Amino acid sequence: MASATPPPTTGPTATSGSQPATASPVPEAPKDDIPSSIEADDSADFSDYNDSHRSVASSTQSLSSSIRDHVYANGRQYHRKSADEDNQYLLPSDETELDRLDMVHHLYLTTLDGELYKAPIVGDPPNVLDCGTGTGIWALDFGSLHPGSHVIGVDLAPNQPTWTYPNVEFQTDDLEKEWTFKKNHFNYIHSRGLGTSIRDWERYTKQMFEHAAPGALVELSEYSLESSCDDDSMPEDSMSVQWSDAMADALEKIGVYVRRFSPLFFREHLEAAGFVDIKVFIYKIPRGSWPKQRKFKYLGAVCAEASRSGFEAHAMLPMTRLLGMSEEDARQLCIGAFENLMLGKEHCYQYHWQIVGRKPESQGA
Repeated sequence: MASATPPPTTGPTATSGSQPATASPVPEAPKDDIPSSIEADDSADFSDYNDSHRSVASSTQSLSSSIRDHVYANGRQYHRKSADEDNQYLLPSDETELDRLDMVHHLYLTTLDGELYKAPIVGDPPNVLDCGTGTGIWALDFGSLHPGSHVIGVDLAPNQPTWTYPNVEFQTDDLEKEWTFKKNHFNYIHSRGLGTSIRDWERYTKQMFEHAAPGALVELSEYSLESSCDDDSMPEDSMSVQWSDAMADALEKIGVYVRRFSPLFFREHLEAAGFVDIKVFIYKIPRGSWPKQRKFKYLGAVCAEASRSGFEAHAMLPMTRLLGMSEEDARQLCIGAFENLMLGKEHCYQYHWQIVGRKPESQGA
């Protein structure tokens, strides 16, 4: 893939000709308009990555006191979303997971060539909402770059730091419930990595629209759980395929259909909610250090580091609770998928999408 001059770190460039090498802006999201293939480094020795202990890369509905309540399963700590087990939040909330989330933040910064967003933001938008803020790292970075913005980071669990910038605050709320923010209020709404958490995307994007100010920008940052491959090096019975199939089967039992995720899926939900001027940016993130090009090799290494605990973080509770797998079988599948990634023989990658839209200045726009 041809290289390109990186854009400024403070925001995206306006023209498609200067986009990062990993991205393809897709105004109409045609099916085949995707980044070109990533060249594999067939001469690479991946033995350095075989040691699983080695580092690969240097609601706004008010909640009760139960927000700090946790449950434990498979050796991990989880936030108790409610007493209903079928409504349990499926990702851990322990220190291992918080470290992984910060690594994922670095992964996305690397993917976007240092940019925090792709929305055409000018100046400091007065009111900003970060949905699913996690550790709060994106909200803090945005607040630092935009001191004139007031940033609210919302997450189901209170995993954010107690210290913060004067213009950044964190709230613990459930974005799947009715939002109690002011309507027509936020000038920019950012949502990242909530694909496996949101069951009703129609309602979610509709609430974004209702609480966005006229002319506001919205941005979804999502990825595919499935592995893709361009050179037939990934067999149909690959451990990566087995892992993603099991994950998809499990999530479908609670109404989350990750197999449907695509640029068109998210575009259509934003359009149905009322957003216009939608642009889609498509990226390929290598899973492992198999690429030949230096940038992609590093990107793959960061992805592998995030996957070190990421396979289990995503899968253990869904596979054991929703599919009825034993803890041992689920863990072996996660270990097998990670070890397979580290071998570097399968040149697989995951899709990452940035979908940007705008609320019309008036309902007649």
